[in-house]
Amino acid sequence: MDTNTNLVIQYAKTTQTICLCLGVAGLLIMIFILSPLNSFFMSSIIGKALILCLLVYMMYYNIQQTNQFANSFNITFLNINDNWGPIKTNVLCSYLYTVFLFFLTVSVFYA
Repeated sequence: MDTNTNLVIQYAKTTQTICLCLGVAGLLIMIFILSPLNSFFMSSIIGKALILCLLVYMMYYNIQQTNQFANSFNITFLNINDNWGPIKTNVLCSYLYTVFLFFLTVSVFYA
């Protein structure tokens, strides 16, 4: 396999890991924030801390892997005349995903 194919496969695996973590975070949100366990002080604090740590890790890991992937393919958003291929679109969507993770982190923090 060539280098570009290996980079895309590696990026797909990291994206899969991030989505798995989001599923776990969603399950933890349902258990510790939306359930009656929210009324218990200790479980609420421990649950929120666990969820926030997982969400912050996901944001960090997503940004790190997306930057590495974008740098490998020399993706820039500053030049308007560049071709918008599927790789550039994927990088942009990954950054938007990180923004939505940030909003989820803020909403969990204030819940």
